[in-house]
Amino acid sequence: MKNEIVIVFTDLDGTLLDHGTYSYSKAENALRALREKGIHLILCSSKSRDEIKIYRDKLSNNEPFISENGGAIYIPEKYGLKCKFNRTDNGFLVVEIGPEYKVLKSAFDEIKRKTGINMKSITEFTADEIVALTGLSKEEACLAQKKEYSLPFIIDGSEEDIKNIKDEIRLSGLNYTEGARFAYLMGGNDKGKAVNILIDIYRENYPGTKILTVGLGDSLNDLPMLEAVDKKFLVKKEFGDYEERIKVDDLTYADGIGPVGWNKAILGLFGK
Repeated sequence: MKNEIVIVFTDLDGTLLDHGTYSYSKAENALRALREKGIHLILCSSKSRDEIKIYRDKLSNNEPFISENGGAIYIPEKYGLKCKFNRTDNGFLVVEIGPEYKVLKSAFDEIKRKTGINMKSITEFTADEIVALTGLSKEEACLAQKKEYSLPFIIDGSEEDIKNIKDEIRLSGLNYTEGARFAYLMGGNDKGKAVNILIDIYRENYPGTKILTVGLGDSLNDLPMLEAVDKKFLVKKEFGDYEERIKVDDLTYADGIGPVGWNKAILGLFGK
C-alpha cells in the first residue's frame, strides 16, 4: 500500500472484545493480518484511559487511542505525530475534547434531583456490583469508575423516564449516548469528533499521502465514529441482533457477534 496509510478505528466492548469474557481470541487471525500489513489499529472506546491501556498492553499496541467516547485522544510522544495538545500524561500528548468530570457530575446530580428518577452513576456502585453487572475483573471495575470526561450511568425506570432524562440532559447543554451496558452523560464530544481530529493530525503529518479509514462498532455510541470513516462495519450484538438505531450510508453488516464479526470484516478487507 505504497503512499497510503490505512487506519482501523475499533470499539472494544462487544466489538473487538467478547461480551462477558472481554476476550479478543476470536479475532486473532484478523489482528495478525493487520500487524503483518502494518495497518494502524486505533482503540476508540467508552473505557477510561487506564482501562484502554490494559488492552493496548495485551495487544502489544503502540498506537494512539481515543478514550471515553471521544473525551480525549492520547498520542504517544515517541510516535512522532506533531499536533496541538492540551497536556502531557506519562509519555502521551493529550488532546482534550470533553468537559471535566466534575462538570458532568454536577449536572447529573441536578438532573437526578430535578426529575426524581432512579438513576445511578458508575461511582455509586461498589466494585463488586460492577463486576457482577459487567463481568470485568475487580481491578478493571475500579478503573472503570475513574472517568475523566464522561459519566456512565444506569436508569432504573420506564421508557418515559428515559425520555425525560434525555430531555433534561439536552436542556442542560450536554449529550446522551448508549454503550453496551451503560448510558453516558457527555459534553460536546463523541467518537466521530475525536476520530476526525485524529485523522486530520495524520493528514497534517503526512501531506500528500492517501489515508484510508475503517471503523467497527456495535452500539449507538459508535454511530459518530462510523459516520467519520470510509469503510463502516457493524457487528452483531450479544444476542445476535444489530443495533437498529445505527443508520448510515454504505454500512456493512458484519456476519458475526462481536469479535467473530470483527474477524470476518477485517479479513474480508485485508486477509489476502
